[in-house]
Amino acid sequence: MAKLDFAVIGKPIDHSMSPQIHHFFAEQFNFKDYKYKKILSTKEDLGKTVQDFFRDGGSGLNITVPFKVDAYNLCDTLDETAIQCGSVNTLKNILGKIKGYNTDGQGFIDDLIKKNVCISNSRILILGAGGSAMSIANSLLRKSRESKISVLNRTISRAESLVDFFSNGNLEIHRTGSVYDLVINTTPISMSGDKMIFPNDIVRSSTTCYDLFYSKRKTTFQEWSHKNGIKICYDGLGMLIEQAKHSFEIWNNKTPDIGNLEEQLRLT
Repeated sequence: MAKLDFAVIGKPIDHSMSPQIHHFFAEQFNFKDYKYKKILSTKEDLGKTVQDFFRDGGSGLNITVPFKVDAYNLCDTLDETAIQCGSVNTLKNILGKIKGYNTDGQGFIDDLIKKNVCISNSRILILGAGGSAMSIANSLLRKSRESKISVLNRTISRAESLVDFFSNGNLEIHRTGSVYDLVINTTPISMSGDKMIFPNDIVRSSTTCYDLFYSKRKTTFQEWSHKNGIKICYDGLGMLIEQAKHSFEIWNNKTPDIGNLEEQLRLT
């Protein structure tokens, strides 16, 4: 059997629950020697960190904030979804070559379906314009029907670049005064602890909010949502589990059962 050595790379990385998730999956298939660790890196050292991991026999990597676009440029080959997104969150060592994939968008859609969140005939706003926003935008543009999708970012030029990247899709810059049915936070504000910089009038009480980040406590975005009268605001733990399932499939050609893993992790 090939070496079962995996890891997740990011900055910060201590908070990541990916090791628990992947070991949970590995136990289902009796993978006794399955290893999955956290690796802290910097933007400057990312290329060397990835190369060293695979040179030492590593099988696969997950890439998290803020390296998803940088890692895209390290790949020898890319799957179709990664090309569509312009970013990667999963790398696989195939005969010494690095192939990049993006499972974020599908994981996000899977979690929305599980939570019965409607993405058809809806007004949807993406907060942020980085690698995660690219994968979310790509999946929404392909999966949502008759929806109007907008993007809002602190730096307008980056939002414009995101819209230009998906020039053939129904994606536009947020217009002042617009109110949305679903608001998705892809910015790192919930990790940095900074105050919300986005306007309060983008939501109403019936809006559903979704934070791609997760925490044992309410995230910064969840707290902002509740202060603005939002009744439903999910964090990103469910998405993390769903995208991990797809990464596990790519690496091991086996489909794990998620079961009640989300509930278990919230109790830890």
